[in-house]
Amino acid sequence: MLTLVKITPAMLTSRRIVYGLRILCDLATNAEGFQSAHTLAEAYQAPETFLRRILMDLRRAGFVEAQKGRIGGYKLARKPEEIKVGMVIRALEPEALELAYGQLRGRGAGVQPVDKSCPTWPFWNRLETKLLAELENTTLAEIVAMSRRGK
Repeated sequence: MLTLVKITPAMLTSRRIVYGLRILCDLATNAEGFQSAHTLAEAYQAPETFLRRILMDLRRAGFVEAQKGRIGGYKLARKPEEIKVGMVIRALEPEALELAYGQLRGRGAGVQPVDKSCPTWPFWNRLETKLLAELENTTLAEIVAMSRRGK
């Protein structure tokens, strides 16, 4: 009997990328003022220091701006239509786009190297090409719209 394996986002990406995109979605949908790292950490039930490091990288990349003080926190620095998922991934984990099935194949525990001599290589290469194109073309605005539709 054939058992199918369901691929989940956690299998394809890291916690930093998932939380980074989640933070950006929240900031895009709650555009009134600034949101604190503490509030975000409580909402996600995640360590505040972990989220602060992600926010620092997002700020450094120009996606969010920070304000100190009692009413401070973080808000989007750009329009959601201007923020592409691929840009966010490169800001949080520059090597992540190469980890899908590409250049860094074979590194890490349990990773099977696939090269051009493998008969399955054209499939993996096509899949990787489509995945990378989707990441480069999808905007934060599209992700927000998908979440509102529940898709």
